Amino acid sequence: MAARATAVIIDGLLALIVLGTIVASLTGQAHHSGGNASFNLHGWPALLWAVLAFGYWIVCERLWGMTIGKRLFSIRVQGSGGGNPGWGQSIVRNLFRLVDGFPYLIPFLLGFAVAKSNDERARIGDKLAGTRVVGN
Repeated sequence: MAARATAVIIDGLLALIVLGTIVASLTGQAHHSGGNASFNLHGWPALLWAVLAFGYWIVCERLWGMTIGKRLFSIRVQGSGGGNPGWGQSIVRNLFRLVDGFPYLIPFLLGFAVAKSNDERARIGDKLAGTRVVGN
């Protein structure tokens, strides 16, 4: 569970910093002053960032069975047949990050509690998508 949690943090930071910086730079919402850089996404650029961030998880897990964070910890997502999850499985699994992430003051507390309460260590998204996270 610690490897999964750390992988989520790494992937979240990649999605936030890398994708956020790219979207902000391309849409004029990046700011530079006094040697510091920042961005504040709002409106359609924020929506674009959210789509790209979910797309990162969905596409990586569908194509390779893992994201960069999961690869660092030698874990991967398996679909019901043992290979990479299908597109539908990857979409369902990752859209339910919004539910697993509740309460947002303590991110992923619900997903963690659900995963700790079953032998498969499956969070809600995994249960609904028919996927599981395994060691590589």
